[in-house]
Amino acid sequence: MDGRCARSTVLAAVSLVLAGSVAACGGGSDTQPNQPVTVTTTETVDEFAARDRTPDPGAVGIGLTSITLAHTNSADQVTFEFTGASIPGWAVHYVNQPIQNGTRAAFPVTGESVIEVLIREAANPFGSGAPAYSGPQVVTDAGTVAVGEVRYASQVRGVTQAFIGLVTPQRKFRVTGLTNPTRVVVEIDHR
Repeated sequence: MDGRCARSTVLAAVSLVLAGSVAACGGGSDTQPNQPVTVTTTETVDEFAARDRTPDPGAVGIGLTSITLAHTNSADQVTFEFTGASIPGWAVHYVNQPIQNGTRAAFPVTGESVIEVLIREAANPFGSGAPAYSGPQVVTDAGTVAVGEVRYASQVRGVTQAFIGLVTPQRKFRVTGLTNPTRVVVEIDHR
């Protein structure tokens, strides 16, 4: 097993333990004892390459409820939490110029390098009815090493868009989907 696979295995195991700890501590109003936790990670050989995932069929009408930023000994973590029980899809990649979906206008993000996060729900021909995101538009944490800010940009046609501004050049990153509660976690290495 090479180093990347070993890190992925450890990351998945830690994510399961953390998710189980949250559930055991009463994290989330719809948490049921012994309810399975789903973990999905996109892994590529190039740790700087774009990460893509197709949404689960049940990821319809989901709504962004919170964006949080935290740090560990090895990575800064940006967590996007959603309504629903199915893991959405995503397209996460570095961009030279942040452009806001819907307006096609330049979007202001502070950082030496910028990651665009597009979180996609499954195709839905009708309006989702999910409430609009009402949390902060900019999230920061003085304790992070690589991430300077996270900026919510838009939610257009089933795609939630945000940008992660790094205070460093491009870093390796991972994307993981978790359930109970449904969330997408982007981890940016700072070692």
